[in-house]
Amino acid sequence: MKGLRHFLAVLVAWTGLVPGLHAQDSASAVATNLRVYQSLAASLGDSLANLLRAADSVRVTVRIAPPDVAWFLQDGVERPFRARNCVISANDSARYSVEFGVVEMRVQYSNLRRDGIFSSRVLDRKVMLLARLRLVDRVAGWVGTSGERMAVFSDTIGLSQVERIEHASVPVTRGTIPPEDFFSGIAEPLIIVGAVAVAIFLLFTVRS
Repeated sequence: MKGLRHFLAVLVAWTGLVPGLHAQDSASAVATNLRVYQSLAASLGDSLANLLRAADSVRVTVRIAPPDVAWFLQDGVERPFRARNCVISANDSARYSVEFGVVEMRVQYSNLRRDGIFSSRVLDRKVMLLARLRLVDRVAGWVGTSGERMAVFSDTIGLSQVERIEHASVPVTRGTIPPEDFFSGIAEPLIIVGAVAVAIFLLFTVRS
């Protein structure tokens, strides 16, 4: 008898505590969309830096367009060149010229769902950066590459994290939250209510 009562008490407590535990887990830090864009820019910049023919300390001019995204992509694009001991220069006399023209930037959220019963809502995030790249060796008159390249990052995040990873003042960091599946939205409340009702009914039945 005591064992049954203990089990029912644990059941009631568990249905209330589990959602909170999952919510706590989903609060772990994830990269902001701005930071992801910077990483993608660094990846594309690295594909250009790998084509350099000169020795260390070569001077490189890096130009990014349009200006409204250049301020947060500049460091990412330049980082691979600095890692190769290049000197970033604003002077057009630099041996290498790097042109990085953003064609498209997009944050896409999809598949809003609950990651199991009693858990918090999660969704899939996809961040895409498409840019027109050009690397020119002014001394040798050589064009290393010219064309469009894409970098993509995907992961799964908690719905509660979306506001934190977006930047209100930077439109390209924001995406549209998809609607949650109707049955997914009502399944958990019904299960919780049903489990608690059954537990309470059995508890009073046992007492009587």
